[in-house]
Amino acid sequence: MWLGVLSLSGCVITPEFSPTNEQKSLIPDQWLAPNTITEQRSEDLSVWWEQWNDPRLSELIKASQQYNTDIRIAQGNLRVAQATLAIAEAGLFPSLSGSSDGQRTHRYGSGSNSFGIGLNGTWTIDAGGRYAAMKAATFDLLSTEATLADVQTEIASQVANAYINLKLFQKQLEVARQNLETQKESLQIADWRYKAGLVDSTDVDQARTSYEQTRSIIPEYLSSIQENRNLLATLTNKKPEDIIVDDFVSMPVAPQNLALSIPGETLRKRPSVRQAEATVKSAMAKHTQARSALYPSLSIGGNFGLSATTVGSLGEVGTHTSSIFGSLNLPIFNAGELRAQVEAKDAQVAIANAQYEASLLSAVKDVEDALNSIWSTQAKFKSLALAVNSARSAALSAQQNYKAGLQDFTVVLATQKTLLSVEESYASVQAQIAKSYVALYRALGGGWVPSEGFEK
Repeated sequence: MWLGVLSLSGCVITPEFSPTNEQKSLIPDQWLAPNTITEQRSEDLSVWWEQWNDPRLSELIKASQQYNTDIRIAQGNLRVAQATLAIAEAGLFPSLSGSSDGQRTHRYGSGSNSFGIGLNGTWTIDAGGRYAAMKAATFDLLSTEATLADVQTEIASQVANAYINLKLFQKQLEVARQNLETQKESLQIADWRYKAGLVDSTDVDQARTSYEQTRSIIPEYLSSIQENRNLLATLTNKKPEDIIVDDFVSMPVAPQNLALSIPGETLRKRPSVRQAEATVKSAMAKHTQARSALYPSLSIGGNFGLSATTVGSLGEVGTHTSSIFGSLNLPIFNAGELRAQVEAKDAQVAIANAQYEASLLSAVKDVEDALNSIWSTQAKFKSLALAVNSARSAALSAQQNYKAGLQDFTVVLATQKTLLSVEESYASVQAQIAKSYVALYRALGGGWVPSEGFEK
């Protein structure tokens, strides 16, 4: 009978995970979004931020990876998963413990002593449940590792976006101040012409209104700069005053020679997809563990020791003791509890598969959206570059003509308003291009290299 039970240890096996044809069909053969990234090869994203040639950005990214609290929490969860796997692996082996005891007994006016030392061992053999638990813990560990990589990528992206926003508001502050100087000059011209009796006070009032409107947005930009500085401090676990804000020089620029791998390779690098795949595997292993509970399990135990009335006599002939035992657990009646547990685990496998499909769809969408954004913002950037030059020329000509008495002041106001708007849009699009590349970095998986245990 025991041999029959021993044979059960391999009768409940977790099937290998393989994406279904429906799941495979969710991965496109090629990216559809129009873009300038046409070379199809793998891109090393581990050195992604260094390629931006912005030392301050690289410094902030490194600090966030080392000190960010969300990352440290995810690292702690990984340590928990590693320990949980070690516990599950230990369950596959026999346990052995040592013991020692001594006692004195009094009875009817006389006493006796007894001393003993020994080794006790137990080993439980089931129909694959403990092995399935170990496999589930392994996949939970891989899932936790993927979650850590996802958090690291997300935090790096948040730092990059906050830094880009800070630079954007610095640029818009610079634009506002430059336009403010131009509008101040127009106000002085209008005031001079009014005092000379060449125009009425309307020109002065309009010029002052435009000047004050522009000046009113400067505090907003200063506040936004500080807010993003505060955000960078939070993301890097520092005080706001420890975040160095350099003067604006240029907007961060992503490497333009990025090579994009084919969809299948991209998805295999995504932490979110890896995490979803590991969750499916873990759910399948836990389903196997639940099914194994329907079968008998065997526990074998024993002990070997020494027992004597004095410590010195331990080990002499006749002091040796030993025993061995076995117990068989047969699940006969449990009111359907074990079957219900199997049904619950089967439902969890179905849920995990749906989540896996959702992760594939999300990954494809993220890459396509990022590529679309890069293409559209680059096209918009080219048009706005021409618009800025034209707006500057128009504003300068209008002001010169007004000063000479050849232009109505409403034209001056209109051209200056247009110039401010176009220059702000130009700066925003520059920032949006950079953030689109950050989104692409996030969509591609952030350069995370999966551990062994994931399917290639």
